[in-house]
Amino acid sequence: MEIYLAPLQGLTDWIFRESFSQHIGQFDKTFAPFIRVQQGEFYRPNQCNDILPVHNTFQKPVPQFLGNDVASFQRFEALCHEHQYTEANLNMGCPFPMMTGRRLGAGLLTHPDEIAALLEGIFAVTQLKISVKCRLGQESAAEFEPLIPIFNQFPLEEIIIHPRLGKQQYKGEIDIDAFVRYAPQLKYPVCYNGDLLTIADIENIQVVAPQINRIMIGRGILQNPFLLSEIRKQTLTKSEKREMLCKFHLSIIEYCKQKYSGNLHVIKHLEELWEYHSKGFNDGRKIYKQIKKSKTLTNYETAIFKAINDWDN
Repeated sequence: MEIYLAPLQGLTDWIFRESFSQHIGQFDKTFAPFIRVQQGEFYRPNQCNDILPVHNTFQKPVPQFLGNDVASFQRFEALCHEHQYTEANLNMGCPFPMMTGRRLGAGLLTHPDEIAALLEGIFAVTQLKISVKCRLGQESAAEFEPLIPIFNQFPLEEIIIHPRLGKQQYKGEIDIDAFVRYAPQLKYPVCYNGDLLTIADIENIQVVAPQINRIMIGRGILQNPFLLSEIRKQTLTKSEKREMLCKFHLSIIEYCKQKYSGNLHVIKHLEELWEYHSKGFNDGRKIYKQIKKSKTLTNYETAIFKAINDWDN
């Protein structure tokens, strides 16, 4: 079973990936949050900083492209070559309305002709290995069916499917039936992504889709960083876990100090992580409230290290 780290905007950035790789463990692949390119220009140039080699010393991620035209992809590919990346991922899954309304992310899925033209243009020029991350559709899972022959025309590295619709964002039920129906029709390896929070969730996917040998995890890792070692059946004592968590969080704090100016900006970023991370603690709601009340890094560190020391998982 290959295990990938999902690209979660604002959460699994280089700070998280570096700290995790150094102190918790390494994934088979990590994917960087998307870099948005429009009409050949970077929408937010600072997104490019996430894939700088200086920020990815322990494990290089797969850069992710968010765009819908070949000229934009060529600008993105030049960035990848500049930093010696050999693989890229095409984002056809971002569900946020400000993206889908511009035919970006999952918004592309309702336009199969545009996807075909985009892939044809990319594969006519690219020197990168290319994978796709997508939803089942924007409005209906039936939208995926006409995409299958399009995807199968091109030499994709793999297809990562989150079996929700774009309009669902991250709410509602995943459509396992549609995933099971469509995945075998794709010529290339399929990776499952979505609602993998526990070992039981992963075992359920293996039962309904035994051919799937790669999974991508996002929120499940934020909630339980040791889910990776649990999948790999690695035995860790409680004291080992506490020590690893402490080093992991100390590393995140230090990297945040490098990236953000002022303690309040640092704390705000850390607060976003704990919105998910606190769910792995028995008194997570109380811990999260304490973190949100923190006005200084000293307050924050007192709250989190007490939580870790009291942690009983």
